[in-house]
Amino acid sequence: MENSDELMSISQEVAGAISERDFVAQVKLLTQQGRFYYSINRYTNALNCYQQSLTIAQAISDQRLEAISLLSLGWVYQKLEAEGGRYKQMLASHHQCLETAQSINDQWLIASSSISLGRTYLELKQYNQAIHYAQQGLPIAQEIHHLSLELNALVVLQQSYKALGQAIPPTVASVIPSGQSVLAELGINSEALKVDRQNPHRVHYRAVINWLTKYHPPHDIQNLEQVKGYLESFHHLCEAGNWKAASALISINLNTPTLEEFHNQLKTWGYNTEQAELYKNLLFKVDPAWDTVCLNGLANVHTVRGEYAEAIALQQQHAEIAAATQDQQSEGYALGNIGLNYYYLGQYTDAIDYFEKSLSILRQLRDYRAEQMFLGNLGLAYYGLGDYQQAATCHQQALELARTHQNRRGEGEALGNLGNAYAGLGDFATAIEHHQQHLAIAREVGDRLAEGNALGNMGNAYQALGYTAEAIESHQLSLKLARELQDRRGQAASLCTLGNAYFSQGNYSQANAYYSQSLQICQTIQDRRCESQALTGLGLIDDAQGNYEQAVEYHQQALKIAQEIGDRGSEGTILGHLGNAYLGLENHAEAIHCHQKSLEIAWETNDRNQERLALADLGSTAFCVGQYEQALDFYQRSLDLSQELQNQRGEATMLGNLGTTLLQLEQYPEAQSLLLEALEKSSTIHFLANKAMVLRSLAELHQKLGGPEQAMKYCNEALAIATELNIPLLRDCQELAAQLATSTFSE
Repeated sequence: MENSDELMSISQEVAGAISERDFVAQVKLLTQQGRFYYSINRYTNALNCYQQSLTIAQAISDQRLEAISLLSLGWVYQKLEAEGGRYKQMLASHHQCLETAQSINDQWLIASSSISLGRTYLELKQYNQAIHYAQQGLPIAQEIHHLSLELNALVVLQQSYKALGQAIPPTVASVIPSGQSVLAELGINSEALKVDRQNPHRVHYRAVINWLTKYHPPHDIQNLEQVKGYLESFHHLCEAGNWKAASALISINLNTPTLEEFHNQLKTWGYNTEQAELYKNLLFKVDPAWDTVCLNGLANVHTVRGEYAEAIALQQQHAEIAAATQDQQSEGYALGNIGLNYYYLGQYTDAIDYFEKSLSILRQLRDYRAEQMFLGNLGLAYYGLGDYQQAATCHQQALELARTHQNRRGEGEALGNLGNAYAGLGDFATAIEHHQQHLAIAREVGDRLAEGNALGNMGNAYQALGYTAEAIESHQLSLKLARELQDRRGQAASLCTLGNAYFSQGNYSQANAYYSQSLQICQTIQDRRCESQALTGLGLIDDAQGNYEQAVEYHQQALKIAQEIGDRGSEGTILGHLGNAYLGLENHAEAIHCHQKSLEIAWETNDRNQERLALADLGSTAFCVGQYEQALDFYQRSLDLSQELQNQRGEATMLGNLGTTLLQLEQYPEAQSLLLEALEKSSTIHFLANKAMVLRSLAELHQKLGGPEQAMKYCNEALAIATELNIPLLRDCQELAAQLATSTFSE
């Protein structure tokens, strides 16, 4: 409604200017109308407005207005020509603009058109041209103290030098833009301050000027030291009570790979305490809009720390203020973020409820970007419930929305989420295809955080298929990106998944090293959720190596964190691991207690996938104590759930477990039938680890049936896979092969 009112108002003013034959006003209003259409993605309408404004400007020989129209036309052509990627008309418009701007010596227009040309040549991978034009515009942008133009030029130069493999000049590599440009953005005039000696806060303002213009830290110093001038300036602005300037300072984009605003960059770097201090200082000091920013920021800090109840309370305050000020968009975001914290708590039904409320508001506002984002989160909640099909449906809707509105970054996110849903369904080959598409888009749009996420997800899918080498390569690349971006949270996550990959390979010393590094970072940045995951990994290593008491200790530490942060989903998973460690200690009562508790949590949270896993663990416990009939019952129930959830990996595992259990009961025909079915399914979905275990059971079956040649054939196949994957089953296969060889030789 507001959009249509604004458009109508501009259209009426245009009509008035036409009737009064005020050509200058016509050009300015048509340009304003074009900007409005551009802001709501109606590029053809914007193009029409700018073409009209250009024609009039040329007719009245107003070169400045002509140049502005050409500059605006170029930006529209950028959108309209994006699919072809050649930008012919965009380049022509901006070259014309630059030529005109130079003829009238308009510094802002020269800088704007030069830097725009630099960005376009960067997009076209013509890096020397990009450097030429960005270098032309940068000093002018700095001279006129235009912060956004300066940052754009720095980005073009940094990326171009990097693409060419050339050293980046120190002036371009600096994280912080020039101090004078920042002061201009804050509205602080150093010359005026020299005269105004009566200003009661003069000392604080002098300190701000000095920190921003005279503090030049080395480029290789740690991140917090590089932005020390900003932190100190923020403190002095708060002391002076200039809350508007303080909020403007923390909103400045930094010259980092992620190009984030200062306060958000602190989060990426893992400086959560420093970030929280900014918000605490500004909360209830600027205006309601900034109050929602601060509450949201403080809530996000608590989310990172795993303090989900505190995060929810702050997001509820955020939602209340947004509702009171009729800021529907902010209210929709707050409700969605409440849902996200419930998701982290494992309370998936509550999460779905809040995501739906958020989506209802955002759809009314036609905020397609946010709608696509929270549709993705809704899919994650259904994934948490084990409803992978519904999760895939949500992600497919998000994908279609992103494609409809030409949101390439959103398209990549949706493809990545779809890949994870397919992984949940056990279709890892399709999952990898989606992650590869996500990776390609992330690289295309230069979203390095998304690139790291895509690589991590792809690594997980490769690992599930038994391609450990490919998994490790993907996770290493993800870790490399996180380190380049100085994203400590991302580093911790990548180190943990690398630990998982080496663990599955049986390389426990390497897995231990990665889990330990992840744990250290998590504890430093207070990411308790990831800390719990790293402790779980260390516990799994000790379990695999027979150090069951140490495994119990690690799992209990991980469990304590999950319980403290209220993460019921992780609590259920860790209880399953703890039960397995107790099984190793032959403490069957504790093992059964843990698995039953895990099952109860799955029922409580309606997590059907965790229910499937808990039933399988109870089956394995019964198998280990020789209660084969009970094991069959648990395995069958887990199989039924796997089939209902369309989890092919779970189905293949349970078919193999059922066959192996029937083998122990000497029900050989039934065992053979199930094992062959498990073998076929494992081969179809390329589940190599399970295939090796099934082949080993088939070898044992034929050994018992008196078929040594067939037994040896199956054993050799199992041995080959176990050797390729370097998994613990390798020793079992080698022992069985030795037995079979001895038996054959004796005969």
